[in-house]
Amino acid sequence: MTQDRDADLVALLDGVLPDAEADALRAEMAADPALQARLAVLDVDLSGLRGSADALLASAPPVPADIAAPRGSVATLAMAASVALALVLGGVLVGTRLGGAEDWRDYAAAYHLLYQPETLAAPVQGDGGVAYVSEALGHDLSALTEIEGLDFRRAQVLGWEGETLVQFAYLDASGRPVAVCVMATNDGAQAVLTQERHGLSTTTIPSGALQVLVIGPDAETDTEALGARVAAQL
Repeated sequence: MTQDRDADLVALLDGVLPDAEADALRAEMAADPALQARLAVLDVDLSGLRGSADALLASAPPVPADIAAPRGSVATLAMAASVALALVLGGVLVGTRLGGAEDWRDYAAAYHLLYQPETLAAPVQGDGGVAYVSEALGHDLSALTEIEGLDFRRAQVLGWEGETLVQFAYLDASGRPVAVCVMATNDGAQAVLTQERHGLSTTTIPSGALQVLVIGPDAETDTEALGARVAAQL
């Protein structure tokens, strides 16, 4: 599977893959659109997280030498982002966990708290990962790149309890991050549901075998109206 090549692709982006392996990987990508799409998903601009990443790395437990990456690299910043996400999920979600009500939408909203406009500032590479996430979920999601009022930036594969969860990231007209998450689920929800999650407005839209979650940049965002525009594209 394409995801099995992530370590090589990240090493290529970091410039630490040996020349011979890098040349071979580039040749392989030239003939494999799925591999090109995966590289585009991994090649994200993390400069907006750099200051926070450095602060987190300063206080984080030491990384074992056998997995350490060059400081400032894509892998290191991704590691720091993982630490940040762990802190968010450990702290922000603790009340939800104690209440026994957490689900994938809570975690998706908590993850969105990490986003800054700079996180999505890089130019869109290729199709932004849309073909890859569509294949991963088994549904053509290409229409989600054309949501009125949103500037599509990238799509990526996430996951929840062993199930595929994909996220489309956008900037709104004010340059603020917005997310649309899609997951195949049969949890029985049939109605549109708008809720505030971790200080963010969210709207859940059932669509056949899919659940779609729209996450706004703040609690005041009209995600129900935005969700209607998303639903029209499904």
